[in-house]
Amino acid sequence: MYLCNKNFNIRSTYGIQRIVLISALLGIIVYIVSFEIFSSIFGKKFSDDNFLLFLISLICLYPIHKLLHMLPFIHDTKSLIIQKTTKSRFYPLINTRVNHPVHKVHFAIALLCPVVIISAVTLICAFVYPMFAHYFLFIFAVNIGLSFIDFVYLRYVFNTPQCSYVEERKYGFEILSKHDLPADFHHTDVR
Repeated sequence: MYLCNKNFNIRSTYGIQRIVLISALLGIIVYIVSFEIFSSIFGKKFSDDNFLLFLISLICLYPIHKLLHMLPFIHDTKSLIIQKTTKSRFYPLINTRVNHPVHKVHFAIALLCPVVIISAVTLICAFVYPMFAHYFLFIFAVNIGLSFIDFVYLRYVFNTPQCSYVEERKYGFEILSKHDLPADFHHTDVR
């Protein structure tokens, strides 16, 4: 049996406008800093070839980011829930989660998967193909901006007891603690 210790609603705590603003600012700052560091090390010989491929990659970034959140739960596909959180038909925002509590370490791994995997791939590609580094660094920066909410969630998850479980909701999550029922507990029907 799980008991709720803490409830966290990202919309009521931060507000959507603040989250979008901070995510955008974080992405811009990461791009400026990473581009300047890369340019000072490798020079400024960039190519604008394959711009269409860059745009397609940028459009696919959000769905790939969401799919990578589900990677740690690949063994439990029956429990996965995918919900649309906006009414936009063009590019809807989606929420991915499992329908049961998971240990906080498992949840933290799921939160970190997109930022670690996409960052590693884009940074490696920027070093291997320095003439397209501006494209890869931009995708890297946008992914860091998308991961802002993941970082906020991680902050809350790491400040919970070691044996905590997390149950994600549409706009946040609940921190749960697991309790075993006593051996003499008998379930009775209460009407």
